[in-house]
Amino acid sequence: MVTSNSWLKPLLRAISSARCETWDLIHGVDTCGEVPLATLDFQSKNKTAGLEYQSHHPRIIRAGLAALAVRPEEFTFIDFGCGKGRVLLVASEFAFRRIIGLEFAPFLAETARRNLKSYRSRRQKCSQIEVITVDATEYELAAEPQVLYFYSPFARSVMDQIVQNIEKSLQRQPRELWVLFSGVPAMRDSAFGSRAQYECLLRGRYIDIYRHRSLLR
Repeated sequence: MVTSNSWLKPLLRAISSARCETWDLIHGVDTCGEVPLATLDFQSKNKTAGLEYQSHHPRIIRAGLAALAVRPEEFTFIDFGCGKGRVLLVASEFAFRRIIGLEFAPFLAETARRNLKSYRSRRQKCSQIEVITVDATEYELAAEPQVLYFYSPFARSVMDQIVQNIEKSLQRQPRELWVLFSGVPAMRDSAFGSRAQYECLLRGRYIDIYRHRSLLR
């Protein structure tokens, strides 16, 4: 006799939601929930290629950042598709030179800005944080060492454009660049794992870490 576990998924979802809301309550922010882009009133050429906003687990974000073999104060951290800004808030526990969130949905970008103002945490080490309302394919990277973060935010067509932009930026100004990509393995592979110019330094359960080979000896 096979016992159905159909009750388990809703239970786990409820537990995850409760943990998320508790984190928000403790820190005085609003980062929980799922927000399909189709429900938001804005126009963008890449709106249909963007994936819905989902809050990311702080433990996964923190573990990925802690695994980076870099001095945070020498790097700018950029979250591509920052949504309500939870990744930015957790990243501020590390002493990055500055932190930038890119978000093309005005409603989500404004929510992230409000969260930056209301965020409460004794662990915060970086206060130079900004959210830019921009299509990620149109954002030009500054010529400085960077850690780029992706939580499966775009369809492959958009990711390909972004990677091309990254490559052009590095050709103009070679520098140290790291990538953290969280999501299902197939999406991680198509985004960076299958590209020879990115060295995979960590293949985790939830997140990969890559370093661009431009400055490797």
